[in-house]
Amino acid sequence: MGLIKRQRSSYLAALRRADNGDCGALGELIARAMEDNLNRFIVPNIAGPARLVPLAALADEEFSLAALRQAAQRGRLKAVQGADGIWRSSRKSVEAYRASKHQRPAGRG
Repeated sequence: MGLIKRQRSSYLAALRRADNGDCGALGELIARAMEDNLNRFIVPNIAGPARLVPLAALADEEFSLAALRQAAQRGRLKAVQGADGIWRSSRKSVEAYRASKHQRPAGRG
């Protein structure tokens, strides 16, 4: 499960509540961790390079979700925002954005 350090206190509190018969908070934490892992690791690998997936599924060490969202909003990353408010792009588009970030502008250098 992908519980990260910043969620540790919430996780421990949820465990204490579950020990007292209230499993709601623990269930929510587990469900959110499962969804995050699904979006980050499974969806991008089965979707194919050109298939649109949520930006959360495309974030990595170089580009956080916030950075990808900002690039999409500024038109630097080819992406679409659905009626649900979620931005979607493809691995292919993120790779094109990555390549453009590493290119040096002509005339400089």
